[in-house]
Amino acid sequence: MSTEEKKAEVNQTGRAWVVAIIAIIASILISVNNNKLPATASLVLPALGIDTTQLSFMMSLNGYVGFVLAFFAATIILKFGSKKATLFVLICALAGAVISAAAPTYDMLLVGRLIEGVGYSCIGTVIPVLFSEWFPPSKRGVPMGIFSVWVPLGSMFILGTSGFFFNVGDPSTYHNVFWFVVVLLAVITVLWIVAVRNPEHSYLEDEGGNSGEKPKVSEGFKSLSCWVAMIAFAAFSLGTACVMNFETLYMVQTMGMDQGTANATFNTVNIAVVIGGIAIGFVMNKVTKSSGRLAILVVSSAVLGVTFAMAYTVSQGGLTLWMILFGLSNGIVPAIFFTMVAEIAPRPELASVSSTLMSLGQCVGGIIFGTVGAVVASGWGNATGILTAAGIVLFVGSIALLFVLKARDKKGAAQAA
Repeated sequence: MSTEEKKAEVNQTGRAWVVAIIAIIASILISVNNNKLPATASLVLPALGIDTTQLSFMMSLNGYVGFVLAFFAATIILKFGSKKATLFVLICALAGAVISAAAPTYDMLLVGRLIEGVGYSCIGTVIPVLFSEWFPPSKRGVPMGIFSVWVPLGSMFILGTSGFFFNVGDPSTYHNVFWFVVVLLAVITVLWIVAVRNPEHSYLEDEGGNSGEKPKVSEGFKSLSCWVAMIAFAAFSLGTACVMNFETLYMVQTMGMDQGTANATFNTVNIAVVIGGIAIGFVMNKVTKSSGRLAILVVSSAVLGVTFAMAYTVSQGGLTLWMILFGLSNGIVPAIFFTMVAEIAPRPELASVSSTLMSLGQCVGGIIFGTVGAVVASGWGNATGILTAAGIVLFVGSIALLFVLKARDKKGAAQAA
């Protein structure tokens, strides 16, 4: 590598981290926007006169939006680029947040959540592609690891700050929390427009060999590895949605906590998720082989599956240990998935397809979660079967992905020989 090439790489690396930091903050704020409902659940219920079934449906709306958009997201990214696609995501999140904050009724709040859903369901598609363009494979682990905890970081932030804006004696004060989120989204959207640029060259193009051949989205959608990852991620998303959206309500109703105490206590989970996600990012910068990364994924999926099954039956005495185990494994699993989007795709240039299908899995998990509220209404323990099934599918899917990628690599090596 010449001196000029080294200077160019150092220059792009510095810019890459600027872009990564802004993108991670944007992702976290979209999570904040999504998690404002769980953070105010015990206020929203009486304020709107709804039950947990309606609340669950409202929480799951982003899944329906994302399910429709998933089949277009990869094409949009390939055509307009990840920078413009991310801006579109942020604008949708902001517009939906404004409608939700101003909504006087349940029906209007549903409209706001639908529009917000574009942001929440698509951010997980565009950011992994953006990072894959800016960072070489050997340096993606840390930024992807940090990004992978965007959901718990957002949850932790809103759970920790929402109490400053609402009054438990006045349910309508949940609107104050919603307007606070609007301000945050407006700031990050402006910052994205002003500060973010496209990379001088894309590392995804380097991985693809610069063949000049334009990749076909259909090739990615025909890939078995992409669909296996989608199914596994759907199971992960379902179990995670059940915990992140309803666990504080479970603590309020079964352990006698108020919403503020439950929010503060549950932040142990979010702290553990952040630690797990960031730590595994450094590990993946050392463990660069797909087989090694997937072996870690299989073990972490097994632990996470067990904690899924315990979510709505855990006692107050075992709550702290459960939160730590759930949080650590919940941080590791998505970090590995996001870091490996280029490897899961049939070829690196189609990382947008594997990323899109994982987002589709997230949406499918969210849609299924929409039925959990009705089950919970008849008793918390009745949803244990759903959570157990999610854990099993995640574990089996992780094993299947390991074998599918091994078989594909072996076939590729044989053809090259």
